[in-house]
Amino acid sequence: MKIGVIGIGGIAKKAYLPVYAHLQDIEFHFYTRNKQALLDIQQQYRFTYMHHSLDDLINSGITAAFVHSATDSHYELIKTLLLHDIHVYVDKPITYHLQQTKELTELAKARNLQLFTGFNRRFAPTYQACKEIKQPNLLVMQKNRYKQAEDIRTFVYDDFIHVIDTLLFLFTEPIEELNVSGKKEGEVLYHAVVQFHSKNMTAIAIMNRDSGTREERLEVMSQEEKRVVRDVATMSIRHVKQETKLSVDDWAATLEKRGFEQIVQHFIDVITKSATPAISMEESLKTHEICEQIIDELLK
Repeated sequence: MKIGVIGIGGIAKKAYLPVYAHLQDIEFHFYTRNKQALLDIQQQYRFTYMHHSLDDLINSGITAAFVHSATDSHYELIKTLLLHDIHVYVDKPITYHLQQTKELTELAKARNLQLFTGFNRRFAPTYQACKEIKQPNLLVMQKNRYKQAEDIRTFVYDDFIHVIDTLLFLFTEPIEELNVSGKKEGEVLYHAVVQFHSKNMTAIAIMNRDSGTREERLEVMSQEEKRVVRDVATMSIRHVKQETKLSVDDWAATLEKRGFEQIVQHFIDVITKSATPAISMEESLKTHEICEQIIDELLK
């Protein structure tokens, strides 16, 4: 099976290329305008098929494509791929603008194609374990960075979207109320706090990009227990005064701990074995809709 890879930036190099290199029975075809990047990965991973134009990549006969290019390029690239009947996996977000994301989603549905968004945290073993809690009543997740304030739209769609999507993944009831606050100076956003409310649940999403450290922390609480995950890799389970500390197998690769290996294989299974997508297009669109709603509130 032939699969295309478009864009070889930092995330692709760190999170995806090592996974692709170990997959069997997949013929990967790479395209980027950066010729040196193509040479580098060819030497490092011994990948064979390199292309210098999108047309060449499409004409190679690929069935699906992983899109790792800059978000600003997503709309045109994804639209072109879908119009050539090519399934698409795209790094979040699909686009920076909800209307474009809706258009691409409808196009994929109309052509019976997959438009799959790379929300890898849904596949991380620790976050999967948090999904096991019965009747959670309070979720708190924060993802902080050191001195990286950003314009509002980029802040939300490039980074905060991970927090929003993870909480939506764990939130088991329809959201009845959404509250948004943040610290901003003009169009620059330093931190944001979002609350989801339903009849029996509350979720609090926090991102501080003006923090003293880089960290990620998830807390999931119910009447019976509390689970705390730190930096995706370690988890503690607390019940009354008892605490059990767990960690993903020390020998497990970092990319497995963060869900990248699993999500890549899952997408391939979806397009080759007709597996049901664990992240539906409707779920992905819902995450983008919430992000757009957050942006609207922050721009007021």
